[in-house]
Amino acid sequence: MALLFGLAILLVILIPFVPALLRLRIRFFRWIHWTWAFDVHEKYFDGLVLFARITMFLLAALLLYIAW
Repeated sequence: MALLFGLAILLVILIPFVPALLRLRIRFFRWIHWTWAFDVHEKYFDGLVLFARITMFLLAALLLYIAW
């Protein structure tokens, strides 16, 4: 139970850092020369950030519900 609660807190803490994590992912794709993945992430960056934040929030809420 404590592990689930800790993971939920970690997800909530990481929500503001989603844009930085996605930019790191874009740099990684550029580094391995996956231009198609780089283009997709650049084109849909705002949508991907919103999707990742909502997903992380829902996962945190689910983990809190299970751990409570």
